Parts: sequence; structure tokens; C-alpha cells
Amino acid sequence: MNFRYLRGLMLAFVLGSGVMQPLSLYAEGERKYTVPTDANVVGHVIDAKTGEHLPGMTIAIKGSTFSTFTDATGHYFLKNLKAGKVVLVMRGMGYVSQEREVEILSSKVLEVNFDAVEDNIRLDEVVVTANRQATLRRHAPALVNVVDGKTFERAGANNLAQGIIFQPGIRVENNCQNCGFNQVRINGLDGRYSQILIDSRPIMSALAGVYGLEMIPANMIERVEVIRGGGSALYGSSAIAGVVNVITKEPKSNSVSFTESLGMIGFKSLDNNLGFNASIVSDDNRAGAMIFGQTRYRKEHDMNGDNYSEMGRIDARALGFRGYVRPTYLTMLTAEVHSISEDRRGGDHLDWPEHVAGVAEATRHSIYGANLKFDAYSHGYKHHLQLYTSGQYVRRNSYYGGIGEVEVDGKAAGQVGVPIPPDQFGINYGLSKGHTFVGGGQYSYDFDHLWFLPAQLLVGAEYSYDRLHDTMPQRRWMVDPTTKESLFPDVEQTIRNYSQFAQMEWKNDRWTVLLGARLDENSAVRNKQGGLSPILSPRATLRYNPTRQINLRATYAKGFRAPQVFDEDLHVGVVNGEAQRVENAPDLSPEVSHSFSLSSDMYFRLGSRAQLNLLVEGFYTRLLDVFTNNKIDERAGIVYYQRNNYGVDDNGQRVSSAAKIYGLNLEAKLSYDWVQLQAGLTLTSNKYDANQEWGVRNKITGLDEGKYLDYTPRNDASDFENGEETVSMTSKEILRTPSMYGYFTLSLNPIKPLNISLTGTYTGSMWAPHAVVFGQGSAQSDRDAIASGRLSMDDARFPKFTNDAGEQESRSYQWDELVRTKSFFDLGAKVSYDFKLFAQTKLQIFAGMHNIFGAFQKDFDFGPDRDSAYIYGPTMPRSGYMGMKFTF
Repeated sequence: MNFRYLRGLMLAFVLGSGVMQPLSLYAEGERKYTVPTDANVVGHVIDAKTGEHLPGMTIAIKGSTFSTFTDATGHYFLKNLKAGKVVLVMRGMGYVSQEREVEILSSKVLEVNFDAVEDNIRLDEVVVTANRQATLRRHAPALVNVVDGKTFERAGANNLAQGIIFQPGIRVENNCQNCGFNQVRINGLDGRYSQILIDSRPIMSALAGVYGLEMIPANMIERVEVIRGGGSALYGSSAIAGVVNVITKEPKSNSVSFTESLGMIGFKSLDNNLGFNASIVSDDNRAGAMIFGQTRYRKEHDMNGDNYSEMGRIDARALGFRGYVRPTYLTMLTAEVHSISEDRRGGDHLDWPEHVAGVAEATRHSIYGANLKFDAYSHGYKHHLQLYTSGQYVRRNSYYGGIGEVEVDGKAAGQVGVPIPPDQFGINYGLSKGHTFVGGGQYSYDFDHLWFLPAQLLVGAEYSYDRLHDTMPQRRWMVDPTTKESLFPDVEQTIRNYSQFAQMEWKNDRWTVLLGARLDENSAVRNKQGGLSPILSPRATLRYNPTRQINLRATYAKGFRAPQVFDEDLHVGVVNGEAQRVENAPDLSPEVSHSFSLSSDMYFRLGSRAQLNLLVEGFYTRLLDVFTNNKIDERAGIVYYQRNNYGVDDNGQRVSSAAKIYGLNLEAKLSYDWVQLQAGLTLTSNKYDANQEWGVRNKITGLDEGKYLDYTPRNDASDFENGEETVSMTSKEILRTPSMYGYFTLSLNPIKPLNISLTGTYTGSMWAPHAVVFGQGSAQSDRDAIASGRLSMDDARFPKFTNDAGEQESRSYQWDELVRTKSFFDLGAKVSYDFKLFAQTKLQIFAGMHNIFGAFQKDFDFGPDRDSAYIYGPTMPRSGYMGMKFTF
């Protein structure tokens, strides 16, 4: 037997291409020839209502990796297919999916046309996050919500943080006036409990995730899939609240677009965004590539005129690529790579070096990320093997600190002739490096019938590696005079996670029964003997469709959050110029969650012109062994905390830390001719079982607290801070979480070129902690108390100390407060008009406004001693923007 011929057959079998592939293989003597089958399918896709040809629609062969897209004229061409019966699938954003069984014949051209019916309520969206496989949303075992590119456009959103908020249960908040650290909250839980995926891979590390929501540009995103509730059974640690899966743009046709958006925050501070996308696809659709780029410059913005920013300056660049190659009819290799660089700074005197500013929070990020995936199907499409690897490298230079407003001989330092003394320079420079790697594979097999229904088995294994090195170079030079060792050693963290997962999903159009589990061995979770302690996360889902229009789902998932020394807790804030570091207690256990949900997703047609979707979802999450940070030390301006699994009760005793989060998500979508409305509302309760500390107060004998401030009951636990007795302030509330919040989007398209959009978010009242130091005049409550005469630092009840001049002065005292915020309604509007310049060339002009009613926080702190974390409500004040998008 000819060895070269045998080798070709073996390769064809391994790749699953021996039975069905675009080219037939045969051998003659020593030569190998390829002969095209010349079995082709051509056709077009038109809008069933308008008759207009639709570009960018997907035409796929069901069960394989092979697909194509309609070109700019709405036509498609599938070449050299293997003869036999196949099912063509037509799908596209905003249209109902269709399937057509056809028979492919050698040397024949078959014409298959599709009349696409609008699906503005997205009944037939394809999602991948529910079960790690492409599935119609209405058949998905878990409830998946999708934010598509149209939503980003309607809201004038330039990044992930601005567009993801238009889903029930989702909030994005700003947690720092200086650096603008954003986090996403799902069903009331903060960002540490949510996992951000890039193309289904958890490579967004804790280091990158602190500022990551604003770093991911909108023109990188094809869509965002959101699952609320425990997702650890599929995606690992930190998926307790939910999963945010960012699906990057894929090449669909030969096209180029440029977008320029010029914004003015508060109508005075520039926010400019320039982006481009370009894609190219081969004639036979065997290969395609897409590149994107975006540059953003946002000037700092000061809301209260104290010369300290409430929104920091951002100078960012992003560049990325995604491409695919189909080696055979049943295999596909997909690659994605991106680079993000960002220079971010807030505080005062942003044109000065950081170490001489009154307050400076500055970060310079360089992020490189990549994904590689290989898919292979067998003959008959029953077997599907997927191998993948992903990685991310992050380098972050930072400065967190401030020297306050320095005076020299009674003059403000930092002006000509009055230099800041070198001994008052700040030294809080830092350098953080992060390496993240994920690699794994999964295999699925489709059973025609197993016991009582058709079924799919999914098994897989995954390894993840996350390494962080964090250093503060100048502080590292400080040494203990006795040991000569550094007082501030570098933070080194390496976490390895080994996991296996398996699930069995029985399904048809009416039923889904899913049972699955994930087993993790995380290097940060050890038993008493020091060995790895396995973590089992089971998952169960039941879906029942009594009719095609009604989806009923019940789900349970156990999740976990592994301890680590770096996450949002190590986002060091500037409160009196103090940095923070967190270490794990030796006996720290992972947080554990038990999540339940019950939902009804209903679709209706109201006559021939209207569609309606109603969603009702109840959810309940039980958190156990919640992480709590307790202060253990303070050295040279750095406050050290230890992370534990306990809280503090009203008597100051340690109690097991746990919490309950439950509520209701409501959503409605209505489409009627040229009007599309979508709205959602979340009602939730979020409480710890036992009181948790949110702040402290100095104990001042004889002072009637309630006379001066709204007073929150406290416990009797006391410690001593800087020689003064302090009292722990506690509450059972999970803070910064409103009990009611929601959103809406309204799109009006009275004529084809014109689109008018209204978008809005509602943030209900919530409890927000506020670190107040009386006597500094920074907090509004401090200024009001002193101005009204209700409180004076000359009060006899305030102990005095002798200053350097021998005079008696009062001390400043910590008097933290828990503020009940007001509710906010943030309304935005955008108008766009499309000019068709040529057959395939379009120019869009648009203008809009964010936060039309100016619903924004009014009681920001003043000056260098402010609590930078005291920020709540909408993330942007009243602002305008305009721009253009050029596509060809």
C-alpha cells in the first residue's frame, strides 16, 4: 500500500474530513489530486416586509463549522459542498431563525432563498453562555439576556460599562472620585461576585478587572451575554452573582467603518472617541479576518469647583484582531488577540508629577490578551471536540497617595518661588504585573435518544494559572533596623486551578432537563494537612415549554469564590493619603453560594404588527463564609487588613458571616411597526445575617451623637486607633445596593434613515457609607454642623492637645456616617440619520445627550481630605455628544 496515500486517509479521519469535506481526495500512482465537487448553493435573503436585500445574514450548515454571510447585496454562495442531505440555517440579528432541509447534488447549483421575518424581541437569538454550546435562546437551559450592538448604538455607549446597564438585575457604579473605578453589580452583589469572560474564557484577571469595564471598547463587542445567578458549575470561581460574556466581533463580509464621537461632560470637559473596524472574508468563506481600533481621550471633570476631579482623566488606546480558518468542512480554527493601553489619573493638579499633588490616583495599564480555539465535528455531527487556550498579560504602573495642600511660610506651595519641600513628597508609586493563562478542552456527544429524550453529553477539563507581582519600589527600600529586612515586601500571588466538568442535557422543543457539576482544585483552598481541598459545584435546570410562546425555567447552582490577596479590595483608595493592603487569614475558607431561580419567559403576537415579550424571574442566593476585612495594622501610611470568614455581632463577638439576597426581575419588550420598547425593573433585598462594620467613630464622653448627625445604632465593641478609643459602626445591610432599580430603551424609526432613541436608568434610594473626619471641613455634614453652630471644635467635650506653639487645640475626630441617598432617574436621547452615498457606502450623522435632567450627586466632599469612595448614583452628569459613522 502506498504510504503517502495511507497517511492522507489517516489525516482525513483524524480531522473528521474523510466523509464530508469541500474537496474530494483520491490517489493515482504517486500523485494526489483534489477535485472540486462543484456542488454549490446560492441564494439571497430579503426582508419579508420591505423586500429589501439584507447584508450580513448568516447561512450555516447545521451541525458543522461551515457557514457564510450574505454580501452587501444580500446574496450568498456556498461552494463545493459534499453531496447529501443537509439543513441550512438562516439567522441574523433582529430576525427569526429559519431552517431548510435540502439535498446537495454533485455538479449541480441549488438556489435557496429566504424571506426573513423581523424578530425585534429576539426570540431566536443564538447564545453560547448557557451550556457552552451554541443554542437558541428560547431553548437554552438557563435564562440568558443579550445586549447587542444596536443597544450600544442607541445609548451612545462607547465602552462595555456604558452599554451593559440595559438589562434587568444589572447596575454599573462608580466607586472612586479620583480614578473612576467601575464595577458591575448583578442582582445586588458587587463586582467581586461576577465573572467577566472574553469569548467564553475567564482571562479578565482581578488586576485588569478593577478598571476593565471602561477599557473594553464598544466596537470590539459583537454582543454581551449575561446569566444571572450562580455560574460556578460551568465557569469556576467568582461566578456567584452571574457571568458577563463579551463576544468579540467576527468577520462577516468585506467592509470598513470609521466612527467619531465628540462628547462634552457637563458641557465643559472633552470626551472624544475615535474608532474603526475592518473585515475581509475569502470568496469561499474558508478564511476571514477582522480588526478594530479605538482611541479615547476624556478630560478630568470637577463637579463642585474645589479643583479636585470627580471624574478622572483617561487617555486610552485599543487594537485587536479576530480571524478564522476552516481547514476542512468540519473543522475550524479561531483566533482573537487584543491590546489595550490606558493612562488614567484623578485628583488635583493633573499637570504636576503625582508625588507633589494634593491627591493623586494614577494608573498606566498595558494589557495584552489572546484566545485560540479549535473546533472539530464528526461525520453526522454527533461528536464535537473543542480545544482552547487563552492568556493575558497586564502591566500596571500606579500612584496612590497625596500630600495635601502644603503651605510654606503661610503661602500655598507649588507656585513660583514657593517650592514644595522634598521631605513632603509622596512615595506611593507601585508596579503590578499579572499573568493569566487558561487552557482546556471539552467534548460533546449527541444521543438520538437516551432513556426518555434526545440528549447531549458534555465533558471537559480546564487548567487556569493566575500570577500577580505587586511592588511599591520606594517603600520597599525601607528596612527594619533590627532585621534589615524590608518593612514593605512585595506581594506575590500565584493561583492554580484544576477543574473537570460534566453535564447531561436531555432536551427537545418542549423539555430540557440538565444535570451537571464542576470539580475544582484551587491552590488557594487547602485542607488542614496543607493539601488541595476539592470544591464540588453542582447544577440542575428544568425547562418546560407548554407552548412555543411560554418558557418556564427552574434552576439551582452552587458556586464558590476562592480567596486571593488581590481583587477590588486591593484597589487602594486615597482617604487622608492612606494606601491599603489585604492579606488572607491562615484559616480562610472559600465563600460558598446556593442560588435558586424560577422564571417565566412569555412571547406573544398582537395581531400581525406587534410582538410582546414578558419576563418574570424570582431569585434567591444564600452566601456562606462571606469574606470580611478587619484592620490589623498601620505602618507609614499603609493600612493593613486581614480577610476573614466572620462578622461581628451587636456585642462585639465574632459570628459566622452569611447573607441572603433575593428578589424579582421584571422585563417587557414591545415591538410595533417602527416603535420598539424595552424596560426592566429589579426589586431586591440584600442583607447579612449579622452586623458588618461599615465605619468607626471616636468615643467622646458626653457627646450626644444624635444632636449632630443622623445616627445609626452601633454596637459596644471598642478598640483604640491612634491612642483614641473608637467604636465600630455596623449594619446588616449590603451597602450601596438599592432595593429597586431599572432601565428602559425606546427606539423610534418612522422612516428608514431616521432613528430616534430614548434610554433611561432608575437608581433607587440606598445606604452609602461615608468616612467623615470632623474638623477638616471636607464632608457636607461637617461643614453644615460647624456653620450652624451645632458643633464646634472648641466644644469642651472634645479633648484638647498642645501644639508646637504651646497652644491648646482640638483634635479632628473620625465620625463616619451612613447616608440614605435619594433616588435618581438618568434619561438619555440620541438622534441619527443615515445618508446613502453609494450602493454600499453610508454616512450616519448623530447627536445626543446623557442625563438630560442632570440627576447627579450633589454632596461630594471638598479638598484633599475627602472620602474619594463617597460617590453614588449615575456615573455621568448632564453631557452632550455628536458624531458620524462612515461605512463602506
